[in-house]
Amino acid sequence: MIIKPPQGRPCWLSHGDLPLIYLGWGTRDFKRFPLPRHNDPGVNFYIVTKGDITLTAAGVEHRIVAPAACIIDKECLFSVASGRSASVEILVWVWLDSPQEELVKPAPGGVRLLSLRPDAMPRILELHQYCRDEVARTDTAIILTLAALRTLVEVELGRASRPPQAEDELLWERVRAWISSNLAIHAPIPALCDYLRMSPSTLNRFFLKQAGIAPGVYFRKAKKQEALRLIQNEGWTVKTAAFHLGYRHATDLSRALAK
Repeated sequence: MIIKPPQGRPCWLSHGDLPLIYLGWGTRDFKRFPLPRHNDPGVNFYIVTKGDITLTAAGVEHRIVAPAACIIDKECLFSVASGRSASVEILVWVWLDSPQEELVKPAPGGVRLLSLRPDAMPRILELHQYCRDEVARTDTAIILTLAALRTLVEVELGRASRPPQAEDELLWERVRAWISSNLAIHAPIPALCDYLRMSPSTLNRFFLKQAGIAPGVYFRKAKKQEALRLIQNEGWTVKTAAFHLGYRHATDLSRALAK
């Protein structure tokens, strides 16, 4: 069963047929009010945003230091006690169904522990606030919106548990895919900045880190390589390839290939 926090501590408990069973947030004093051993009727997403706690789950004791997440299966017996911090802040979701995202899915009867990147916490806090706002509504769309929010919560926790390098690699894949699909445009850098919601200076630093060259240079090289592929492998004429790739004149492509 759901164990509510002491009086005065914020929480929300569903009284209807919803995909979300419980929300908890704010400061907790687990030294005075430890959470006894129990299991919840849904999957517990327990996020420590400040301080640390001692989580005992599946018979194993864990020290959880913020920022971190504990995803606890509904069949898992667990308890929460104080850690070394005087002040602890948490976010809690209890969802009816098991996670779909593999990175956050606990083993049956077990727990999944995730260390989270600090820069990801504002988005996770925002999603918790969205859930609190949504459960205050009374319209029939709440079931759909909560299901969508659960997916977002899972995805953001999965992203937040990856090292920054992995995030950069995923972003670099997106950038290269975008460039490959937009070789014919005449102002690629502003368009790419709009696509990524990134400033030109940030984009330039990102390209220098990933490719060692500026984005404009990378784009021109990619355009030239595609032209060579079309001409040499596909049998296109220089004029046809130039038109396809957005060159104003075939001679512009000829000069680019000669460099």
